[in-house]
Amino acid sequence: MESLEMRGANRRKLIILVLVVFFTWLLFLQRTRLKEDSEDSYIVEGLGHSRIVPRKCMVPEWNKKTTNSLPHAAEFEQWRTRRIGSHHNILDAESRLLSAFVYPDQISIVTTAFHTYGKRATCLYYDCNRREIPSSRFKSRVVPLTVVTCPRRYGAEYVSLSFDDDVEPQEPIPLIFRAYEQPVHELSVCVGPLYGPESKWLEVVEYVEHYRLLGTSMFYFTLFNMNDYDRKIVDDYERLGLAESTKYFMEYVKLGWMFHLIQTHECHHRSRFHSKWVINMDIDERLIYNGPNNFIHFMRSIPPAFSEISLSSNRVLKFEELPEKFKSEEQLLADMMFLKYNQTTEISWYNLKGIVRPEMVALLFYHWSCRQFDETKVMSVSKRFAYVRHYRSVDENKLNSNWRTFYNGSLIETRLEESFEKRLTAAVLKRVKYVYDQRMIHCEEIPPWIFNRFERRLLDCNFRNESQIIDNENTGISGF
Repeated sequence: MESLEMRGANRRKLIILVLVVFFTWLLFLQRTRLKEDSEDSYIVEGLGHSRIVPRKCMVPEWNKKTTNSLPHAAEFEQWRTRRIGSHHNILDAESRLLSAFVYPDQISIVTTAFHTYGKRATCLYYDCNRREIPSSRFKSRVVPLTVVTCPRRYGAEYVSLSFDDDVEPQEPIPLIFRAYEQPVHELSVCVGPLYGPESKWLEVVEYVEHYRLLGTSMFYFTLFNMNDYDRKIVDDYERLGLAESTKYFMEYVKLGWMFHLIQTHECHHRSRFHSKWVINMDIDERLIYNGPNNFIHFMRSIPPAFSEISLSSNRVLKFEELPEKFKSEEQLLADMMFLKYNQTTEISWYNLKGIVRPEMVALLFYHWSCRQFDETKVMSVSKRFAYVRHYRSVDENKLNSNWRTFYNGSLIETRLEESFEKRLTAAVLKRVKYVYDQRMIHCEEIPPWIFNRFERRLLDCNFRNESQIIDNENTGISGF
């Protein structure tokens, strides 16, 4: 009898022990799952309770693709061994991730350090939750310049790079979609980098409106150093869907001409598969077309075997700094560069400029290509049809502004074609006034009940008979 009771007691103890172990295991498992979910989930609050809903990455059809090789890998390797496409400068720069683009058959990651050219780099891929995709890494190299080319990976939405397996990779950046079957834009412009102390707002407006009249529908801006007032016009063009801008976050206080080649290649990769043709011009360079029909019609006549057309240029002497701010319509008309400056050199091939098919061009050197894919051709266009008008400063404190010392030619007076000049003047006036012709709120615009409720100093308004001034220290308008 005692033996049976003892067996029953032992059985109960065993059952209790098993249950304790089982529930302990369940609790551990639940905690583990909660920990995993908390990193990749969000909490939905309900009536008296909450539940964890995992965020599942919804992979669009275009992103369900994995590739295992790189297009033109043999060509790039050959160029790398000969150091074609390198630029040895800024030797201690951090190699930061600038931008990344996903194309139909590859990914390009643009970095910020010239000295990494040719080095090994590991491509890392991340899903929508910024979690690294398992078994997805790929060994590549930095070529050309500061660009790393990577194959596609299923579901990748963010990417990063590692130059050393023992160093933690940089925080991933999002992929910018460029996997278009057909280019979105027929003609775009890679705008040279914006930097330096001289005001840029009027130059930007003249530049954009000039190229819009030629048929351009997208402008790729690069912002090295730009004040808030100048930035407003770029923001406005982005608002209109006419522009994209690349912002540089580097360890240097100021960026200037020595980083121009990074801008050239970043814009080149940004425009790939997004634009069919890309004009590669600085902010002070304007393409002039004198051929039949219009410029878009001319570009459509270029045979498909050509990846670039080259243009000659002349220089227009620019003697003064551009205005810091908009003051009046009369002053604006007096300051427009294309109306103000007309002393011009002869047209020559000394500083040629290029218009390229981005996906057909491998390497760029500032304004023209130095290597093309698939044995495509380059066409030189006669100045009778098109050339570039370069508004060149004569200020000796600026880069290469001593060019007149070595110039032995004669100067002539030239202007834009009359009807084009009139249309450009009207377009610049309209855009400048829309963005910069600002005023204080009139107190008469404010309903009496608001005026009675709040003190005058809180209303930021002027009566119409009061004066108002432009605050030159800031970008806004202030009144008495």
